[in-house]
Amino acid sequence: MKLDRRAFVKLIAGGVGGTLLSPLPWKMADDTAIWSQNWFWRPSPERGSATLVNTACQLCPGGCGIRVRLIAKKNAVRIDGNPNHPVNQGGICPLGASGLQYLYGPSRIETPLKQTGQRGDVTTLKPISWDEALDILATKLRAMRQKARGLVCVSGKRQGTVPELFARFLHAYGSPNYVLMPAAADAESLGMFFSQGQSGLPGYDLENAKMIISFGSSYIEGWGAPARMQLAFGNWRSNTKGNRARIVQVETRGSLSSSKADDWLAVTPGTEAALALGLAQVIVSEGYYDRSFVNQYSYGFDEFKRLLQRNYTPEKVAAITGVTREKISALAREFSQTKPAVALSGWGQGRMQGSVYDFLAVQSLNGLVGSLNKPGGVTKKPSVPLAPWPEVVLDAISLEGEKEPRLDVGNEVQSSFPTSLFYNLVKNMNQGKPYSTQMLWVYEANPAHDLADVEPFIEALSNIETVVSFSSFMDETTQLADLVLPGPTYLERLEDVLTPPGLQYPVFGLSTPVLMPRFATIHPGDMLIRLAKSLGGGVASSFPWSDYESALKQRVEGLAQKASGRVADEPGVEPWKGGQGSKLAPNYESFDDLWDKLVEYGCWFDTSGNMPAWDSAFKTPSGKFEFYSQKMRQIGIRGNDITYLPHFEEVEPAGDPGDYPLLLMPYETLIITNGPVANPPFMTKMLFDFQLKGNDCFVDINTKTAANLGLKEGDRVTVQTERGSLEVRVHVSGNARPDVIFIPTGLGHSGFDPYIKGKGVNANAILVAQQDKTTGLASWWGTRVKIYKV
Repeated sequence: MKLDRRAFVKLIAGGVGGTLLSPLPWKMADDTAIWSQNWFWRPSPERGSATLVNTACQLCPGGCGIRVRLIAKKNAVRIDGNPNHPVNQGGICPLGASGLQYLYGPSRIETPLKQTGQRGDVTTLKPISWDEALDILATKLRAMRQKARGLVCVSGKRQGTVPELFARFLHAYGSPNYVLMPAAADAESLGMFFSQGQSGLPGYDLENAKMIISFGSSYIEGWGAPARMQLAFGNWRSNTKGNRARIVQVETRGSLSSSKADDWLAVTPGTEAALALGLAQVIVSEGYYDRSFVNQYSYGFDEFKRLLQRNYTPEKVAAITGVTREKISALAREFSQTKPAVALSGWGQGRMQGSVYDFLAVQSLNGLVGSLNKPGGVTKKPSVPLAPWPEVVLDAISLEGEKEPRLDVGNEVQSSFPTSLFYNLVKNMNQGKPYSTQMLWVYEANPAHDLADVEPFIEALSNIETVVSFSSFMDETTQLADLVLPGPTYLERLEDVLTPPGLQYPVFGLSTPVLMPRFATIHPGDMLIRLAKSLGGGVASSFPWSDYESALKQRVEGLAQKASGRVADEPGVEPWKGGQGSKLAPNYESFDDLWDKLVEYGCWFDTSGNMPAWDSAFKTPSGKFEFYSQKMRQIGIRGNDITYLPHFEEVEPAGDPGDYPLLLMPYETLIITNGPVANPPFMTKMLFDFQLKGNDCFVDINTKTAANLGLKEGDRVTVQTERGSLEVRVHVSGNARPDVIFIPTGLGHSGFDPYIKGKGVNANAILVAQQDKTTGLASWWGTRVKIYKV
């Protein structure tokens, strides 16, 4: 099968029977196959028998089940989807299918490295032994133990036992500064905390919904678990026309998700919350809300109703969003009368942070129509019932560390937030307040490239004595490290992969090593255990295991004790069809049996848990879903009544509109990966010529805007903001909103390998992060820009 760019777009867009979502192997275009023959690092396996090994992908938070084809049990030659896995059902995304290029690619770090010259000079990063590397790190940690708070760890992985071990190490050592990279999950977690009284993330029962309004999520371009979402899209479209689910996409840019929706509302940038509240106003004023839920199980409805009537009538919202009042009213009626219906928030693929008030506005719609904790609606993503580890052993220093303020909080109120505030961390590291950062660890993250408004972070590194990278690849952050401690890739190590974002039932995936590590790398979990034991005292006592596998098995014992759920050992399982509360009898008899089956099949899942009942689901001061958040008052947030209600907060874009007359908006696409790894060669090859041509990146500009600026297709231009400028080329598009420049993220690497280095530009270099004063979360789109020909 030949798969060229046009065929690929058809495949991912319409896709119901497409190869991407089937268990068939991925086939690249003929020219790609020929092109790849010239790679010096391409493996040429000897002849031998072929076997398939089940494992889990870790290249994005989706955690799909995959099968790796091995020749002679020592050469991996193909990756496709695991048909037994309940989430992706044998489907696979382009990134997952390209995974072998990370295993065999030339950007792998083969051994520990020590900077012997000036930081940032890759030529002076010299190989050292593991004994020397860990001795250097342990010596520095002993020397700074009296100021343990000066250790900061940044993690790009948000769940799993390895991130938990990093957090545990910092706790035992005496530092409160375990910080996550910014993502939409920060706003979601905070929004759940404010409105439902408990931290956590939403899980959407999308497969059973009859209407979905997506407020900015790239629902078929990488949001959540990509293969799951494309399967859901196929299910929505597979029913007869009168019975199929209706999809409405609210998004400024004409994306693939917009084009495949039944209706696309091209709102003014950053006004999704205003539209959600406009829909809520119509639902309330016309009496279409779920009176049982609102009257018995919600708090603050009267205050919310007054706010809607005062500020969010269809006429007022039309002026804010650019959507007509007639459209707003009609959509609100349709959403409230379609059962079940759900409103989805997500901001692209979920890697961009966003406002908590945007999330609260969207969730207020779900509350009004009674879609909270109901089939086809949204619930709190259930946790996986893993067994706890022993309590951390705290000595005098770590007890003092518990009292220290976190570096990522801007005030005392924010210290109670169940999320990280990364931009506060950057600001405080630059200012050395309330104390200085002496050592920075970076795990599964590349903030020197991926952080929107990246320059302040790079400046902050100059104030830090030691930067340690745990990356397997020579990324931009690793280039700036003083010590590099590489781990094996996900295909070479054991690790758990927990429930992906947005899923409504718990999943435990086991990523098992399909091959022995190719280089002298050490599993980060084993590395932390070894390091802790070398420090002795309470730190060592907090790591009682002999190795990472022992620590992981101790957690997995909880699944066996739960005696519920199943190992996914057969294809065609569709967990959503039975709904939550469908009892699953275990297909394992003991822990050993469970572990053996996890190793063989790669996944456990459970739909036995019922969605929480409305009378017990909410842990707020009122015991109800709170439109008016008493939780915010309880933790000390001060303001007027609007502060505690879902509302639209207009962001004033950075830059003088006289000097910078246009807006700059970054966007994500399924064919350019964002995160700790860079685009693999196969995916880069699949980009259209109006996205990347040679090393030139393109920005999307509206047809009329381009004409007004005297620009035409392919022109070389400079885009400039307050932060700096980038040289790009123009793609004139009717999918771009007038006076807005759209730029892709994920390109512009100076690290990794020659196949991605220097291709395109890094949009994050010129974005300005706009922090919300109440929560400290950052909006990613509020940057003004000017554009002129080169």
